[in-house]
Amino acid sequence: MTMEDLDLFPAWKQAVKALIDDGLTYGKSVSRARIIELCAIPLPKSIEDVRRFDLQVLHITAEIKDTLLTAHCMLLVSDQSGGYEVIPPADQTRHAIEAGTKAMKREMTRMARGVSFVRSELLTDAQRQQNTDAHAKISKLAGMVLPANRHLMRLVDIETDPGHAKPPSHPKSK
Repeated sequence: MTMEDLDLFPAWKQAVKALIDDGLTYGKSVSRARIIELCAIPLPKSIEDVRRFDLQVLHITAEIKDTLLTAHCMLLVSDQSGGYEVIPPADQTRHAIEAGTKAMKREMTRMARGVSFVRSELLTDAQRQQNTDAHAKISKLAGMVLPANRHLMRLVDIETDPGHAKPPSHPKSK
């Protein structure tokens, strides 16, 4: 028995090895079913098993994505049709910034809404002051983060204002 014949544990490590051995590279896709097969995740037999199954697939997929990124510099993302694709290096920075800035904006909005929609009449004076301070700090944070996000998006040529068309780029005249 050689070292190549040994199965890696946990199963997602073996799945990463199999995906690489099968030729997974930039621009290629892998199906959710293939990941389930490689990790030998038993299919759910009952309604109660479905939740366990979905969480297990989610966990294993996250581990595979992380390992492909950190060990092989391959960003594996959802292809919005139930599978995953490896983003080519030329698009990786753009994709990472676009996804990250969207997530930051979504979480900033969620945090602001959570602080804004408080029944202040049920708070003590100290709690109301804490809530007011949180409003101010969130506004200040948003004032720093959102312009920085727009700057990042402009660096990778992502349109930051969907209401305005981007002017066409023209080569410089001599």
